[in-house]
This record gives sequence, structure tokens and C-alpha cells, in this order.
Amino acid sequence: MKIISLVFNSYFDAFRIVREAGLRKFYFLPGIISLFLFGMFIYLGDYLSLNLTNSLESFFKLGEYSSILYIFIKILVWLCTIFFYYLVYKSLLLVIISPILGYISERVETYLTGKEFDFKMSDNIKFLLRGIDIGLRSFFKQMIGTCIVMLLGFIFPINLSIPLLIFIIQGYFTGFSFMDYTLERYNLSSRESLQFLRKQRVYAALCGGIFTFLFFIPLIGIFIAPLITCVATTKITLELLSDYKISD
Repeated sequence: MKIISLVFNSYFDAFRIVREAGLRKFYFLPGIISLFLFGMFIYLGDYLSLNLTNSLESFFKLGEYSSILYIFIKILVWLCTIFFYYLVYKSLLLVIISPILGYISERVETYLTGKEFDFKMSDNIKFLLRGIDIGLRSFFKQMIGTCIVMLLGFIFPINLSIPLLIFIIQGYFTGFSFMDYTLERYNLSSRESLQFLRKQRVYAALCGGIFTFLFFIPLIGIFIAPLITCVATTKITLELLSDYKISD
């Protein structure tokens, strides 16, 4: 109950922090980048799914089957392609906007604690390199976890919970990506950050899950999700770090 309360209160409070800390302008830049990437990946997904469907149609002679089966296969191929590209898209997005979100996280900590940071342009490179490192690790682990869940889908009753399991895996690593902006400022190495994640996995999964829900709100989700999640997870991570010790 304490975990749920902290996460949801932080997300609700994030809108106030954005307003009072003067962060409203950051709705737009990550949102525009998100919109561009999203459109590009939707186009690529549609293009590749069309080519894949045509190849399957030619190889299996799908035109000889009923029109309903043909339409079903086309929809299934399109959904699978879009799903795969969503996984790539999300990881790529977080890598590209990591310098922006890192700066936002600093501003939030300054607002909450009064601690000042000397943000230099060189920090952008540091955030980008760390974002690539964490993003690639998370992406490959997400893909491995997702593939395992899909393979287990042939086992009843596990197949009934596949969407939920995939959602949890995605939320887990997405939440950690946002938490890492704060962990980096406290000089936690990638290994130590992963150690932190294992201890706070429920927080990470909830934060990432809420990000996904916000992200898919029509029209506005793509603009508010990165900023609000960054603000909320910064507040949550600061509270968790206050009584966290790195073990040897």
C-alpha cells in the first residue's frame, strides 16, 4: 500500500511541480521528438508488414483461402510488426531525449531539495553515453523476457496472462530508465543502478506502467508522458535513495 501511495501521489504532484518549477516548456521538445519517431516507426511498420504479408500471400497462396482468414492474417502481421517496432521505438526515444530528461531531473531535485547543480554541455555527452548503455541493456533484456513469455504462451493457463506479463516487463525496464537519471547524479555505476533496480522493482514497474498508460492517451499522451514520468520518478527515487545503501 505504501508503494502504491508513493507512486500515485508523486504522479499527481508532478503536474504541480512542472508548473511551479517552470518546466512547462519541456512538454513540447520531448513531445515533438516523440511524435516524429512515432510517425516514422508507424510508417516503417506499415510498410514492412505490407511487404511481409505480400510475401506470405505469394508463398502460401493465401488468396485461395477465405477472405476472413486472409484479412485476419494481414491484421496479425501488422500488429506483430507494430509491436516489435514499439519496443525499438521506446528504447530509441529514451536514448535520444536522455540529455533533456537528465536536465529536467536536475531541475526537479533543485526544486525539491534546494541543491544546485552545475549543468555543463559536456554533461549532455555523459547522459547520452549512459543512456545508450542503460538503454541497450534494458532493450535486450526486455526482448529476451518478452520472447520467453511468448514461448510460455503455449502453456495453459500462462497464455491467458501474456499481455499482463509483457506489460510488467516493459514497465519494469522503462521505469528504471527514468530512475537512472537520478541515480547517475549520485555516482551509482551501471552495476549499482541495476542492483538498486532489483531492490525497487515494484516501484520501477509501476512508474513504467503509468508512463505507458499516459503515453497512449490520444493526442496529448505523447507530450505529457516523458515529462510527467521524469518528474514523478525523480521525486520517488530521491525518497528511495534517502534510506538506500549499496551492498558490497
